[in-house]
Amino acid sequence: MIKTTMERLTSRCPIYDTVQQLLHSECGIRSAEEYAGTEKKAVVLDIGKYQARIYRSALELPAEWDKLAGGGRVFLSRNYLLAWEEALPGRMQIAYVVMEHLGKALGIAALQVIDFRVSDALPRWSWLNVGVRVLVCGAAQVSGPFGFAFAPEIKAEEQSHLLQHVLERMRKRLNARAILVKDLPASAHQVLQSGLGAKGYVPFHFEPNMIVEVDPGWHTQEDFLEAMTSKYRVRARRAFRKGESLGCRSLTLADLYGYQERMHELYSAVADRADFSLVRLQPGYFSRLKSAFGASFKVIGYFDGDELVGFCSVLRSGGTAEVHFLGFDEAYNESAQLYLNMLLACIRTGIEDFGSRQIVLGRTATVIKSSVGGCPEPQKVWLKHANPFVQTLLPRIVAFLQPPAENMQVLRHPFGTD
Repeated sequence: MIKTTMERLTSRCPIYDTVQQLLHSECGIRSAEEYAGTEKKAVVLDIGKYQARIYRSALELPAEWDKLAGGGRVFLSRNYLLAWEEALPGRMQIAYVVMEHLGKALGIAALQVIDFRVSDALPRWSWLNVGVRVLVCGAAQVSGPFGFAFAPEIKAEEQSHLLQHVLERMRKRLNARAILVKDLPASAHQVLQSGLGAKGYVPFHFEPNMIVEVDPGWHTQEDFLEAMTSKYRVRARRAFRKGESLGCRSLTLADLYGYQERMHELYSAVADRADFSLVRLQPGYFSRLKSAFGASFKVIGYFDGDELVGFCSVLRSGGTAEVHFLGFDEAYNESAQLYLNMLLACIRTGIEDFGSRQIVLGRTATVIKSSVGGCPEPQKVWLKHANPFVQTLLPRIVAFLQPPAENMQVLRHPFGTD
């Protein structure tokens, strides 16, 4: 009897049956100024000398949250978190923890609970119908360390100890089987990362965050281009010429409402081509961000006549411009060099509109991002499973599922070292 495709594939994987059994799942925007008086009584957990107050909506968070998050971490701000809640993806729940001592808030943690399924996140493993409920410390939808923050007076060793206790308590409370601490840069949180390793968390390296450091002398896009070597400057100008076949303009809030379904279609087309997708956006996400952040959130649309064929977005985060989600019709990518034009438009927005010192391009497509000045910032993801046997298999499981990374040796250097 001829085996089915799925049977042939699973028979080649010695850990499939174990994973199948052991990882099965258990499974109108308001501004920050309007939060006054909306705080509700939180659930309180005692953690040693600390108390952890648990909230289930950003609308309920105390004012101390934004003070601890800091002005330069937009994805930890109450404004962003509430906008995210308004368009929360399916199979996701959220929770926020404020850590206190003697009534003073000293730390915060933004948590997400995801019923992760391999078949949804990894198109190439669509036959692998296994899943696990994961507690994520951070933002699954973006790259970067946006899971926690502490007051300056809390020593690194105490931060590590406290965060680990909070995560384990919340894992049990929210019926998760695994904990994922997301996107810690190799150069930061070293004591915390050592502590995670000592407690059995397994580190994994995924694609690095690609970051453009803005020279203080760059005030316009032309300054940025003039800093490039001739080869890359010519390449950028060629992309501009090809892009002239399309109309291009910033989208207003009314536009975002009007093009909501089309934008979701274009975003989904890109997401469907991705090797890995932990979460999927819901329609209306971009209009909610625009309502929450106004001029600090830019969406640039590309048109063939009256038809929207692509868009990109940039969110100001203090002195950083965070290049956010995009979408485009692949048919226009070669003829108009649409993706490269989008990257250059996001960089122009960061330099000219936001006056940013740093432009975060995100992970994936590392080679083309390096060609516009992006430099890799390695990050680690730390993972721990509640089942000791599964925990021992984690390195093999992740290596089995992990998408192939681009070769870092072929990265470009447009400012003079190629």
